[in-house]
Amino acid sequence: MLLASGMCTVVIFVVVALSFDYHVLGTDKVGEDVLYQSLKSVRTGLVIGTLTTLVMLPFAIVLGIMAGYFRGWIDDVIQYIYTTLNSIPSVLLIAAAILILQVYLDSHGQEIASVVERADLRLLFLCLILGVTSWTGLCRYLRAESLKLREVDYVQAATALGSTHFAILTRHILPNVMHIVLITVVLDFSGLVLAEAVLSYVQIGVDPTMHSWGNMINSARLELAREPVVWWSLSAAFVFMFTLVLAANLFSDTVRDAFDPRLR
Repeated sequence: MLLASGMCTVVIFVVVALSFDYHVLGTDKVGEDVLYQSLKSVRTGLVIGTLTTLVMLPFAIVLGIMAGYFRGWIDDVIQYIYTTLNSIPSVLLIAAAILILQVYLDSHGQEIASVVERADLRLLFLCLILGVTSWTGLCRYLRAESLKLREVDYVQAATALGSTHFAILTRHILPNVMHIVLITVVLDFSGLVLAEAVLSYVQIGVDPTMHSWGNMINSARLELAREPVVWWSLSAAFVFMFTLVLAANLFSDTVRDAFDPRLR
């Protein structure tokens, strides 16, 4: 209740401040409100973290559990796939994918109705390429855990009683690796939020017209060289980014405590 009341107070304060044209965190070099930019950037961070997680989870869970449970040639093939993918520098792969998309947008500009659709398409494509390149770590963790779980007594008993592989995977293996999935997903979510800021800073992330913390930091870079120093735009991006990452980690701890069968 106290948290809800505090959030309502903050929202009311922001609405009142914007209504009276009062810039709580100041303005940037073109006169745009920094608080408005920071709040709009939350949407970009959540979209990148959520969509990328939804893209990478099926690959990581299915391939990781299959590699650890079945072993043999299935394990060899899956290990070859994620080892090969890990050998490619992710930044270079993301940069190449974004450049390919940029070439496509430039050559098919008539198919894009507006600048907003262009920015959203680039955001979606960035989520897809981040998802394709970020599932390997969780897959490796799940493979190692599945190798251990397939040898425990209850899995061996289920195999001896004639349970199917699908039943064993869904009833015994998957529930006992979900705590690893939850922890890794939230850590990856935090990393993806920071990755967006880094990629946007080097101008291979979201579209420059879209509000994001990386674009805010990139715009504030030149402001730090002014006299007097304009520091509030950079500080606002850092504080909001830190708050979102901290909230995600606190939420993951609560969910893990609620669903981890070992804590019961």
